[in-house]
Amino acid sequence: MSTDLFSSAGPLVPGRAAAELVASRLSGRQFEGLDADVRPRSLLEGYLVQRAAHALLERGGLGRQGGWKIGCTTPVMQAYLGVDSPTAGAMFRSTMWHRQHHFSVALPRAFGVECEIAVRIAADLLPRGNEYTAADVGGSVAAAMAAIEIVEDRYADYRSLGTPTLVADDFFHYGCVLGAEIESVDPAALREVSGSMTVNDVAIGSGVGSDILGDPLRGLAWLANSCVTFGTPLLAGDVVLLGSMVQTYWVAPGDVVNVRNDPLGEVTASFAAA
Repeated sequence: MSTDLFSSAGPLVPGRAAAELVASRLSGRQFEGLDADVRPRSLLEGYLVQRAAHALLERGGLGRQGGWKIGCTTPVMQAYLGVDSPTAGAMFRSTMWHRQHHFSVALPRAFGVECEIAVRIAADLLPRGNEYTAADVGGSVAAAMAAIEIVEDRYADYRSLGTPTLVADDFFHYGCVLGAEIESVDPAALREVSGSMTVNDVAIGSGVGSDILGDPLRGLAWLANSCVTFGTPLLAGDVVLLGSMVQTYWVAPGDVVNVRNDPLGEVTASFAAA
């Protein structure tokens, strides 16, 4: 999959692509793909379609944006999805739950879970003369927490869509379950967080914070700079999922998922057939 941010073969009008993606996302119906004349051909175009889709999603019932997810920040996830750079997507307040949540799964929707570190931003990260560094964004972290990202696969064949289209659709994001906020954690110590995930009390995988680009704050700096580039800077109160330490696990009805991040705590998600 191409990850060339600025390559493009000509102008793209993002509205039609955004409308098709949003219609599938809000209904849960299977998405076959975009026609060639509206399909984003670069990551730049993918993010332009994504921004148009966010406005439609807000008006369509998801409400205000509450933060961002960063995808593909660990070698295991990059290898799994065939992507060699991070990706970003929006999270909406109506699909951000706390401590635990029960999900109903209706076909053709397929839900997956990921073991995440999340942070809450303390101050706006606005455009400035130089790029944000890991040290800069570390000083803007108000709290950290354990989290489960819920991802969904509504696609007939996601590998055929291309990275720009997946980016336009917020890169599989559906929602998240956030643990208790820990304000006393030193952001520089997030690289030392150990995470593990179980499904029905069976261990699925584990990882450490340093699996996320060597330091989770590098991912946060990447997001801060990317958001500035696209005119949607990180704002005080935004929650950011920094990346999964465990490969995505696709759940079945009846599954109970627990993520424990030491020392950030734990969160739970359960699933049943709709």
